[in-house]
Amino acid sequence: MRIVSKINLALGAVVGVSALLNLAALELTVMPSFLDLEGEVASRNQSRVLQALQSQEAQVSASARDYAFWDDSYAFMAGEKADYLAKNVNADSIKALSLNYFLTLDTTGKVILDDGYDFSEEETEGVKLLPSETLPARHPLRVPFREPGSRSGFIRTDRGIVAVGYAPILTSERTGPAAGTLLFGRILDTAALRDQTKVDFELLPAGTDAATTEEIIRNGDVIEVRSTVTGLDGAPLLTVVSKTGRSISAAGRQAVWAAMALLILGGFLLIATLGLALRHIAIGRVEAIRDHLRQVGMTGHLEPIAEDKRDDELSETISSFNAMAIQLADLRDRLRERDYRHGAADQAAGILHNVRNAISPIGAISWDLARREEAPWKRNLETALEQVADPALPPERIAKLQQFVAMSTAKLLDEAKERRADLETLASMVRHVDEILKEADGMSQGERVAEPIDLASSVGKAARLIGGKAGIVVTADVEAGAVLLGHRIALEQVLGNLLVNAAEAIEATGRGHGRIEITAAEIDVGGVACLDVTLRDDGEGIDPDRLETIFEKGFSTRRDRSGGTGLHWSANAVNAMNGRLFATSPGVGCGAALHLVLPRAQARLKDAA
Repeated sequence: MRIVSKINLALGAVVGVSALLNLAALELTVMPSFLDLEGEVASRNQSRVLQALQSQEAQVSASARDYAFWDDSYAFMAGEKADYLAKNVNADSIKALSLNYFLTLDTTGKVILDDGYDFSEEETEGVKLLPSETLPARHPLRVPFREPGSRSGFIRTDRGIVAVGYAPILTSERTGPAAGTLLFGRILDTAALRDQTKVDFELLPAGTDAATTEEIIRNGDVIEVRSTVTGLDGAPLLTVVSKTGRSISAAGRQAVWAAMALLILGGFLLIATLGLALRHIAIGRVEAIRDHLRQVGMTGHLEPIAEDKRDDELSETISSFNAMAIQLADLRDRLRERDYRHGAADQAAGILHNVRNAISPIGAISWDLARREEAPWKRNLETALEQVADPALPPERIAKLQQFVAMSTAKLLDEAKERRADLETLASMVRHVDEILKEADGMSQGERVAEPIDLASSVGKAARLIGGKAGIVVTADVEAGAVLLGHRIALEQVLGNLLVNAAEAIEATGRGHGRIEITAAEIDVGGVACLDVTLRDDGEGIDPDRLETIFEKGFSTRRDRSGGTGLHWSANAVNAMNGRLFATSPGVGCGAALHLVLPRAQARLKDAA
């Protein structure tokens, strides 16, 4: 992920977290205020409804009080006002008072008058307020008044909720005794009250367990406020339920989201602005440094970066890089010079190691030739020749000496044949040393060209290097005509090194004898036909942890640490021929196998591991 993307992602995360924190803060601080305000509005609406109901009570109670404290009403109850009903108790007079019921009771609770009219329909319908003609003594309407005044309340009828007001019937001077009770009633017009209060409400029957205090219920889109209204007997009669739309909380929610949208928009603008600023201040310059370093990696030329002289951290970084580039260029030159010297030394060490391996059998054969020249029977032959020439010797003695000379001559002839074979071997080995030196000289002149190599011939030549080691048997199972692609002299030196190491591993066991088997198997490496030339011995074996280490420069398993060059040089030589050299071993004391993998002459091993 690019740095700009990471920075934008980090800034986006910061803006997102900030938005969430702000949303939480708004939800915890601002929204409660909107909710409280919304609750206050709902409570005020409920109060308006309750006040409207109380106003209905007050109006009816005032009318009842006016008619109860009137001489005509007092006289009517005494049976003296015959035209009272005609003048006061009719549909027109009751409608004019915005009433529906006109009721009078005597002091015993007997209903004297119970007339009413329902004006809600097109045709006025007469109705009655009370279902019985006499009220029991405990009825609220029969509770005596201690002082002149009026009472009010609500009752439920088959026509709905009725607001009633009643007062004792007294004279106009409010004197008595009371002739009874006069009651007015008005059927509540809920629709008219809604229009009056501008509040949506309902009057529902109250249960026996209705709450006596105001209850606020917040639903999805409305707030319901519930209040219980008692009847004349003080028991819950109805529940006033007002409904207030939640426009305030919705407006608050919109305000919160608008603030969030502005915050997010501001965050994106901030990210865009910071992105542009970062690109101008840092990212563009960092990309220029990256491109320069990429070019350095592709070309290998450590060139300085152009100074931008902006006097900031990146400018200091560029200056430090340029100083480092100068130091590295100087160090690279010195390393090249040292590597050249070390390379020459390694090459010389490898050549000396290979020459030493080639010369070792020459010395052994030369010593054997010298030893045979000093054989005792040859000195006896010289003595016998001197004695044969003596005429004083008896004939029998001369005959025996002549017989000994004849036998020694035959032996000399046989030994001459052996000497001739040894001399040919010595000549071949000397030519091999000469080839090693010529190969080294050719390497110093230029790159070697790969050539077809007869594997069986090269194995035979390399096997001569350990031909004089007693007790070691070398067997080769190599396909006739198997041809590798590489450098013959180098391959024979590698095979010689591997054979010498195998012989030394067998000698290190102390058994005095051993076996080396050379096999070749065709394998496929990355689609390239190759030969796996395996040299397997029954020597001291290799620790599995050291199977890679043995090819490192200076590594040796010999106690005197005199080795450490042969395998390292051999691995490098095989790599130079586009091959691979590796070792396998079950472990110490179980022998080892060295695998030399090279392409066959018709193919070239590429990308060898």
